[in-house]
Amino acid sequence: MVQFQNDEFSSIESDILSGLKTRKHSKFLNKKAIIDDTTLREGEQTPGVVFSVEDKVNIARRLDEIGVQRIEAGFPAASQGEMEAMKAIMKEGLETEILGFARAVKSDIDAVVQCGCFGVMLSFPPSDIHLKYKLGISREEYLARAVDCVEYAKDNGLYVTYSAEDSTRTELSFLLKVFKTLIDRGIDCPRIVDTLGIGTPKTMSTYVSAVKELTSLPLEVHCHDDHGMAVANSIAAFEAGASVISTAVNGLGERAGIAPTEEVIMALHNLYGIHDFRTKGLYNLCKFVEKVSGIVIPAGKPVSGENVFCHVSGIHQAAILKHTITYEPYPPEIIGRKRTFILGKLSGSHAVEAKLKEYGILVSRNELEKITRKVKALSEVRKSAITDNEFLHLVEDLLGRKIVESS
Repeated sequence: MVQFQNDEFSSIESDILSGLKTRKHSKFLNKKAIIDDTTLREGEQTPGVVFSVEDKVNIARRLDEIGVQRIEAGFPAASQGEMEAMKAIMKEGLETEILGFARAVKSDIDAVVQCGCFGVMLSFPPSDIHLKYKLGISREEYLARAVDCVEYAKDNGLYVTYSAEDSTRTELSFLLKVFKTLIDRGIDCPRIVDTLGIGTPKTMSTYVSAVKELTSLPLEVHCHDDHGMAVANSIAAFEAGASVISTAVNGLGERAGIAPTEEVIMALHNLYGIHDFRTKGLYNLCKFVEKVSGIVIPAGKPVSGENVFCHVSGIHQAAILKHTITYEPYPPEIIGRKRTFILGKLSGSHAVEAKLKEYGILVSRNELEKITRKVKALSEVRKSAITDNEFLHLVEDLLGRKIVESS
């Protein structure tokens, strides 16, 4: 596969962003956005994923290096191991703010306090479905318990994000009553949660706009991906006024997971001109989480998938060789990657010539055409791409001279 660096990295990034001035996104340029990464809590709810204390510390370090402003680092009341991991992360002295997860239970809040966290992610579902089938309490009982826990957390000096689990199945008028009551009791950030991924961009925009009418506090959203809309819903919420977006690296999380950290960051970076994150470390972050989680990144996944900067079509390859902006939404170098060309039945002579130049092989125009035809034929018969080693041996056979050193 052809691999090469892009010397026009800065100018191309400028070209990509220059069009924003005349697009509807322009009013969001330079707006602040906070990423609240929950890989260490929600991510461990991915079936089969268990992080060690060392894994958690290493992930937290990498998130801090990227510039993520907030980390929901775990559920310390769940186990002794969780408590140890949270305390170990706090000892790192990271710039990011560390929050611990808690139910509306005072002992959960105590566990967060014991870890020395900046704040608590206080989760309590106000939907009638949860009140009836999970909690077995009335709306009035819910409010009384919520107020009690919020006041307890504030008395213990914690920043409080109030996470209204199952928000999008909660009657909007009651959700607003809950948030208004708790804002008056001192919460720092209300959080709208699309727990089952049933929201749409319009839903999220409606809910966010309604809550923003209540308060000037920062508003967070946490969107699940059950219908493949987590990123779209998160961005719609951002456009409507949410300033904090909950994410997890590689989209890890319960069931279909939540909005992927790397995808949300790149959408904010490329489409909204928010350059608060050190994006060059994103790919390595994703690969590290892939390694320690055991969850393989799909080849076609945005940002981190193996195929994202692979070019197969000869038409695309030829255009890319002239200017990469023709078929790339952003340069791979922005996230610490390289582009590749896949040689196969769809490749043209431009890509084959680029591959030959990569290995310092000079051929005539006639030889180039022969090699290109052979690459296409072999790929079609094999029903697969041609590896670099196979390509070099193919060239040797056609040229009648040795160009590959024996290993």
